[in-house]
Amino acid sequence: MIRKVQYLFFVILFLPYMAAGQIENNSPYSRFGIGDIAHHSFGKNRALGGMSFGSRDPNAIVIANPASVSARDTMSFLFEFGVIGKSTELSSGELTDKFSDINFNNLAIAFPITKWIGTSIGIIPYSNQNYNINSTIREGDLLYNPTTGDLNTKYIGKGGINQFFIANAVKLNKNISLGLNFSYLFGSLERIRTLSFTESEQIRPDFYNSKYSDKTIIGDIKFDWGLQYTANFKHDLELTVGAIFSSNTKLSAEHEVLQENIVYSVDPGIYIDTVLNYTDDNGHILLPGKIGAGFTLKKGDKLMIGADYYSQNWSDARFFGKSDSLENTNTLRGGIEFVPNSRDLRNYLNSIHYRIGGHYSNSYLQLNGEQLTDFGISFGLGLPLMGSRSMFNIAFELGQRGTLDNYLIKEKYGILSFSLTLYDFWFVQQKFD
Repeated sequence: MIRKVQYLFFVILFLPYMAAGQIENNSPYSRFGIGDIAHHSFGKNRALGGMSFGSRDPNAIVIANPASVSARDTMSFLFEFGVIGKSTELSSGELTDKFSDINFNNLAIAFPITKWIGTSIGIIPYSNQNYNINSTIREGDLLYNPTTGDLNTKYIGKGGINQFFIANAVKLNKNISLGLNFSYLFGSLERIRTLSFTESEQIRPDFYNSKYSDKTIIGDIKFDWGLQYTANFKHDLELTVGAIFSSNTKLSAEHEVLQENIVYSVDPGIYIDTVLNYTDDNGHILLPGKIGAGFTLKKGDKLMIGADYYSQNWSDARFFGKSDSLENTNTLRGGIEFVPNSRDLRNYLNSIHYRIGGHYSNSYLQLNGEQLTDFGISFGLGLPLMGSRSMFNIAFELGQRGTLDNYLIKEKYGILSFSLTLYDFWFVQQKFD
């Protein structure tokens, strides 16, 4: 029991740091909506293309469908921690740039309350925003004005939304489980635009540079429902069908706007003039509902195949009463897991979980008349820790979002994720000789 208390202490102690440590690499597309929606899959399922709705595993934590939480063994206790590293290549015309970073992905625990009820608690990123774009106008450019001279404009986005969740599931009978995920979404998104006349001091003393900041602070609750049905057939076959649902959610949000001018004058020199400064602390953001279904088909503990489909009506989203030209999304995910022989104690390679998957989505971004797609493949390994049900998971994903058509940007990305799932027992007295 002492180790379980240590896990809980670890969760509470590091929650603030993990919530603050969410920074994804540069993506201009995170400018829209609430930023890039995070991949809500843990280590095992990331290698399976993110497939999760029909996933039901007593040795892993799955939060995409809260009904899966009831899969816990009577005295089991799971602790999982994960990180991801991402490398992105951005292309536009003949220009190319690359970015890399490493970030926190998930921290969660799961345990049974009774034989029929299970619970999972943790924190994950919900969305992130990070971009830094420079635009310059120089002599010879189409928009160049000799009166103002060279002009620099910078667009900066930073911040993100975190999700603290408590998922509960109950077995209605031996085949059907119903789950509810209670989440608290919190964080901030800030968009900054700076304008600078590089020769303004020499051309006209009354020219000024400017900075405009638009910040949204979010803090509110959200609910998601899940359902799973499991049936067993001959030849050691097991089929689990899952479904998820959430309705439109109105989140309380605060909106802060600050515009400042940096004024150049002969005397006293340089000073800052606040042009606009207001706060709306009674606003709302409307997130669209989500509906989806999926399945997994298992052949004993050797083979598992599964797929998910879900949709969201992002055209319904509103940000302080305004839309952001977002489109409805449809996403398909699938994967296969193969284990040669999980009980082979002589050849470790036979006990490894080999995984491969893929995903395809038409994202909620529609720019220059074209709705962007996001697709990729994934593969990975589940490395069991000898003498236990704990596992170290590795997943690698390759994907692409966007296009070079219509003056847009194409993103190619690679994601390497690591997670550790520790399996322990509740209320088992440790004995020492």
